Amino acid sequence: MNFRRIEWIFLIAFIALDIFLIGAYYNQSGVETEKDAGSARTTTSVLRSLKDDQITYPSKLSNKENDGYYIASPDDDYLATKIDQLGKNKAEYSKRDKKLSVNLDKRVKVKNNDQPEKTINKIVADESMVAEGDEYHYDPNFSSKNEVVYTQMIYGKRVSSERGMLRFNISKGYVTGYSQTYLSDIEILREKKNTISQRRALVWLYQYNKLPANSTVRWGNLGYTKLLSVNGSTVYIPTWNFSVKTGGTTVYRRINAFNGAVMD
Repeated sequence: MNFRRIEWIFLIAFIALDIFLIGAYYNQSGVETEKDAGSARTTTSVLRSLKDDQITYPSKLSNKENDGYYIASPDDDYLATKIDQLGKNKAEYSKRDKKLSVNLDKRVKVKNNDQPEKTINKIVADESMVAEGDEYHYDPNFSSKNEVVYTQMIYGKRVSSERGMLRFNISKGYVTGYSQTYLSDIEILREKKNTISQRRALVWLYQYNKLPANSTVRWGNLGYTKLLSVNGSTVYIPTWNFSVKTGGTTVYRRINAFNGAVMD
């Protein structure tokens, strides 16, 4: 796999995207940066506007910049090679979805229904039950009564994508099985780069009109999200991911953590 070629293709696409965004920026009067000294809408005034629009958000928004990489992972069938280590558990692999589905030979009783992860942590740590389990951490934001989710960690950040997830099925107080996707052979395409803060990401999300009035921003996390696919690999970048609840509907909004662009 020629990762240098991938990098050049990605850089060209990234530069083209930046040129487009800069043009859109100067033609869109409603979008202003937090650092623009002449801007009438500072971060403080924007946050005030959110309250005026009855938009609630976490009381503690971090103003700290983080960092991350452009990374790539091959679209391979790595998990298919791990089926034999799962013993008597029935496992099936989908080449189309790159997903491993496993039905446990013996169901596992959940000891505490309010904290099922305490039981499932032991399953995840057992190599005969889950392949590469030590790379996944429990994710309460996506977990529910009937499904407990773990996400893959890469360089200290979660994978905020359908790739890189463990989803455990809970039925009548028992763990019956799970589905798994995995990012293998991670390759860094560019050196580490600073990201925007959680606060700035939320401000820009509002200025891009992606936060409707009378909504609730439940949480905002930084993780790796798919940017594009090229040459049999998928490129991921750090992204601010927000869960927004409006009425009875929950939607997820994403902001490119490097340049602040909205990612639909």
